[in-house]
Amino acid sequence: MKKSFQIFKNVMTNHYMNFNGRVSRPGYWHFVLWTVIISIPLIALDFALFGMEDDDLTLFSSLWELAVLIPSIGLAIRRFHDTNRTGWWILIPYITLIPTIIFFVLEFETLGIISIGAFFIVFLVSIVFLCQKSDPEANQYGAPVHLD
Repeated sequence: MKKSFQIFKNVMTNHYMNFNGRVSRPGYWHFVLWTVIISIPLIALDFALFGMEDDDLTLFSSLWELAVLIPSIGLAIRRFHDTNRTGWWILIPYITLIPTIIFFVLEFETLGIISIGAFFIVFLVSIVFLCQKSDPEANQYGAPVHLD
């Protein structure tokens, strides 16, 4: 558990805005784990202090999400690099949302629903890529990394 937190701390301190290179599968998922572990008490604190209504303030959890946004993006890009894929894969699920918005604005609800389905399929493909084993050889993004 201590090593897991060290990986998280290393990303937050030494790789905060690192979008180059590679990160191992454990390095990525340990970061995700600690992000969730820290989020849970912050969400509970927001609910305790500000209530549970839709329009209530979520100050602490929102600040936490902002704090981990850039390292999360950088880590996902580096994880895609580790599977020998371009970091642009991080955007592909969100690009599928553009036609969804257009279809709903133009009131083509059926096409909008189909576009939402496409988003979830592409999103799941991205998750599968993030879960895949590392490319064991050096690739265009660098040498394999065992643990950050």
